[in-house]
Amino acid sequence: MDVYDAIESRRSIRRFLQKPVAVDLLKKLVNAARVAPSAANLQPLEYLVVSDKKVCDEIFSCIGWAGYITPRWTPSPEERPTAYIVILVRDENKWYTWDVGLAAENIMLAAESEGLGSCMLLNIQREKIRQILQVPEQVGIDSVVALGYQAETSVIEPMGDSVKYWRDEQNVMHVPKRNLADILHMNKY
Repeated sequence: MDVYDAIESRRSIRRFLQKPVAVDLLKKLVNAARVAPSAANLQPLEYLVVSDKKVCDEIFSCIGWAGYITPRWTPSPEERPTAYIVILVRDENKWYTWDVGLAAENIMLAAESEGLGSCMLLNIQREKIRQILQVPEQVGIDSVVALGYQAETSVIEPMGDSVKYWRDEQNVMHVPKRNLADILHMNKY
């Protein structure tokens, strides 16, 4: 898949087939994160891959899903992610959040190019995850990228009055995005 095509087609996926993701593929995704740009090349990030079904179930219990969907919604047991990459921070320097964004995007674009769905999650119970995964206190838990083979479709809609994503009667996720003409400025504002 062409990089631009991966950028255009990648959406946050919250429903997954219950097909395991190969460990070698998960390592490839971490490698994509590893080579992302890093402010001042400080490289403060580490990654914890979760693919064991039992541990995935424990991590699932620590995640808040799709805040705009009402009534409150979470994936059913037949739709849960089959893998996670937890983004860890060994040194919370003043630029690390940019590094996280760049690394996470590399993970998600590489996943898209490999036919995987992904969703970056920040609404997580960090201390509970720390206990489950035995992450040392001196290492920060920033975010979790949920992964698996897609069991849903997500499409871009022109943004109207709301930023809120929604599901239609066929369970297709609709995600509002601003139009290019509304955000692009050439040479001067």
